[in-house]
Amino acid sequence: MATKKAIISTSGFPQQYFVLQANEEGIYEVVFGPDPDLEDAQRKADELNGVRARTAKGHYMADDPSTPDVNEAYVGGKAPKKKATKKKPAAKKKAATKKK
Repeated sequence: MATKKAIISTSGFPQQYFVLQANEEGIYEVVFGPDPDLEDAQRKADELNGVRARTAKGHYMADDPSTPDVNEAYVGGKAPKKKATKKKPAAKKKAATKKK
C-alpha cells in the first residue's frame, strides 16, 4: 500500500479541519485550513495524495485526450509523479565444472 503524503487533523469546537503534509525532515506542516467543512479538507488531501477520480457509480474516470493540460482521471487534475525504479545488477553466471 502506498504511503499518504497528506493527512487530515481536527481541532477545537466547532471542528476545524487542517490538511498536513510532511516536509523533508518528516515534520508535518499545515498546507490547508482551518476549514469547518470536512469535504473540502478531504478533497485537498486527495489532490495532494494523487487519488483517482470516480464517477457517481464509483467507477474510475478516464482522462480526456482533448484537454492536454488537465488530467480528469485524478482528483485535482494532476497525476502523481512516477517513482524511479532501481535496476538490479545482473546475476553472475557460475562457471561449470567438468566431471571426469
